[in-house]
Amino acid sequence: MAQNPIMDGWCSDPSFLRVGEDYYLATSTFEWMPGVNLYHSRDLVNWEQLPSALTDDTLVSMEGLEPSCCIWAPNLTWSNGLFYIAYTIVQTARYRFKDTHNFIITAKDICGPWSEPVYVGCTGFDPSVFHDVDGKKYLVTQTMERRTNRNRFAGVSVQELDSELHPIGLPRVVFPGTSRGTTEGPNIIHHGSWYYITAAEGGTEFGHCVTIARSQSLFGPYEVDPQNPMMSSTGTDCALQRAGHGQLIDGPDGKWYMAHLCARPLEGKFSILGRECAIQNIEWSEDEWPRIAGTTGHATPSLTYEGPEVPPVVFPKEPETICFGDGLPRLWMTLRSMWQHCGISFDARKGWMRITGGNSLCSHFRQHLTARKISSLHCSGTVHMSFKPQTYNHMAGLVCMYNCDNWHYLAMSCDDDGHPTLTVTTCDHGDLEDKNELVLPDGTEDVELCAEVNGSDLTFHWALPGRRMQPIGPVLDMRILSDEYVIGNGFTSAMIGVCCQDLQGNGCHADFEWFTYHDK
Repeated sequence: MAQNPIMDGWCSDPSFLRVGEDYYLATSTFEWMPGVNLYHSRDLVNWEQLPSALTDDTLVSMEGLEPSCCIWAPNLTWSNGLFYIAYTIVQTARYRFKDTHNFIITAKDICGPWSEPVYVGCTGFDPSVFHDVDGKKYLVTQTMERRTNRNRFAGVSVQELDSELHPIGLPRVVFPGTSRGTTEGPNIIHHGSWYYITAAEGGTEFGHCVTIARSQSLFGPYEVDPQNPMMSSTGTDCALQRAGHGQLIDGPDGKWYMAHLCARPLEGKFSILGRECAIQNIEWSEDEWPRIAGTTGHATPSLTYEGPEVPPVVFPKEPETICFGDGLPRLWMTLRSMWQHCGISFDARKGWMRITGGNSLCSHFRQHLTARKISSLHCSGTVHMSFKPQTYNHMAGLVCMYNCDNWHYLAMSCDDDGHPTLTVTTCDHGDLEDKNELVLPDGTEDVELCAEVNGSDLTFHWALPGRRMQPIGPVLDMRILSDEYVIGNGFTSAMIGVCCQDLQGNGCHADFEWFTYHDK
């Protein structure tokens, strides 16, 4: 038996795939690059992170887009020796129009190289590719409705694709969704004599669920599971809240599984770790409906699941301490562009990573930072940094952030007289407040900075190299770095990382030697 969630921390919108005896997941990355995180397992218990699928930011334009837009809900499939990923670039977040541009990429190897994206239209978002038993391929998407007298989430559309993956004709709505509403995340499988649609409904907040519908024709009509929803944690005290966005697969031994997203909100309200991934064992009822194992109707997610009966395959874990001079590990990401276009160099100083100053942390452009997900509500991150600011408009340091409007920052800078300083700054819904300023000894360039998370509390610490860490600033609120707290879409997670800003425009850089991340 294994424990849910399958990995700690942000792992949202999981697309589940088996090829032979190998299991794969693709997950959303939104404004973070590289795009589309990929994971691999042989036993459904131990997972390794693979190279991401979207690594050429000249083909994935996201500069200026709002937080939690960009790359949504990648869907991973396989057919005749080829992997397929369908994904959306969402360009608008706050209006009825979402401007959802959908693409498909392919690769012979899950680790790439991946093809250039094929554009497949903008009817809706959350696309998937269905490979029918007769060899035809279809694009399956959520459908957006612009007309204000219609349901904005208009159901599930199907559209045939030609041999080059270009859409043929117009999409056709085959399933309008149920009364739960907000129908999205559709997948179609063929099992027995039925076509089954799994859809996410109820919104990705606390009303989320998995809906199942079936038809003996791809184009419907589809009947809804009479015990809909098939799974939801809405209104329960289940530890896995917001459960939904599921996808079914079968194992080589005939056992069935479903991967889905979930969250473990602090105080039942604040998903600081973002949306995570869980797996459920699936049984088929006598009347051919998939059910969470051990249940007969709609069910809450189980906190445990049973993997296939295979020997465990354990993968090396990322070490707690990384040397930035060796490059960025796969857990580390950058905003909207690849690191090569985020002011980052690994050659400027041997054994160190250099970040040249970019825009402010509130900007949607030129964010010169790199960060990784926080994977526990009790953790710490410590960095060794070397920085010589020339003006108070030069800043660099350690940041805990959700998006450009919500972050806590321990930054080194200098005062009007040129003395080096450390300042704790919080950005809460875009409102800035400097919490503390400490003047450092003259000539200080090297410092160690630490962030310590204990549930809803965040405290910063600092030290000169070789000296004892000491706290700086007040206890800060981690709850402002959660899905539910932010204004607008909140689909990512709290992140921890390092950055450098040049708000003077005359050039500055900071060097980072190592980073230690520890889950307690």
